[in-house]
Amino acid sequence: AQVGDRPLRVCQREILQLLAEGKTAREIGALLGISARTVETHKYELMTTAGIKTSAELVHFAIRHGIVEI
Repeated sequence: AQVGDRPLRVCQREILQLLAEGKTAREIGALLGISARTVETHKYELMTTAGIKTSAELVHFAIRHGIVEI
């Protein structure tokens, strides 16, 4: 998947997948060994770059790009 003109980084893809699966920033941070704040920073960067305004749109983006399935 790409965001804008560049591909997703591995950490962004992991975070996007876990967010789309319904995990919280705290849960994702614990799974990946990073802080919840870092998770939120990656989420914000993804949303800003892709022009996404809501978490629901972020989940839709993940589904559309095959990062997570319904």
